[in-house]
Amino acid sequence: MVTRRRTFTILAFLRAGLLALAGAAFITANPASAQPRAGQPASEARPAALVFGGSGQLGSDIVRMLVDAGLEVTVFMRPTSSPERLAGLPVEFVDGDVTVEQDVSRAFQVRRYDLVVDALGRAGADVGFFAISGRHIATWAKATGARQIILHSSVGVGNSRGAYPAERYAGMQALFEAKQAGERAVIDSGVPYTIIRNAVLRDPPAGTPEQARLVADERVYGTVSRRGLARLTLGCVSEPACANRIFHAIDDGLPVLR
Repeated sequence: MVTRRRTFTILAFLRAGLLALAGAAFITANPASAQPRAGQPASEARPAALVFGGSGQLGSDIVRMLVDAGLEVTVFMRPTSSPERLAGLPVEFVDGDVTVEQDVSRAFQVRRYDLVVDALGRAGADVGFFAISGRHIATWAKATGARQIILHSSVGVGNSRGAYPAERYAGMQALFEAKQAGERAVIDSGVPYTIIRNAVLRDPPAGTPEQARLVADERVYGTVSRRGLARLTLGCVSEPACANRIFHAIDDGLPVLR
């Protein structure tokens, strides 16, 4: 059964910064553009986000940035997952298994979410996990009136197949096909979406300049950090330039590893 673990008082402030889109245009997060939820005074309304995979390495960075930007964040996670990476953050937790549709539907009925982020990654999981989870998330985001879905996916999926090293594609094909099914579920849901694909994730030492950017060219293969992906995620929140788009994330300052 899905349960709410803890509720904290949210201390919100807006993170400032310019975010690069496709190396040319710059965008900033605009979470305040979301409309108030039913029954909530406009003066008190803050956008609400539901994050899947929020206890993971990428997801926890995303959660931290969303909280800093003033969003009310709920993290969906398995009961066996550790919330250690989120310690001290003013977030709510919902327990459940994303492959069980009833669990996902209950999470979406805790409140109405303006933003849904899918940052799921599960090493060693049955690759079908990504098709099932994508379908459940997209179905209930649509059913409950979510305003935006941001999905993290992989280079090699769909039209980006040619960007992935040919000699390794056969070993990844089943995974990429499952992720493509997840992407398709999000696209077909009718909820405004942003899909951010990455090829190589690399976390450089602290202090390394971060130059992550989004490119619309699905032939691009590059390296990006989780910190950079988190910033790019924040930059696409309520951003019209990101609506119904597929991007690849790269960092020109990091070596391209194949």
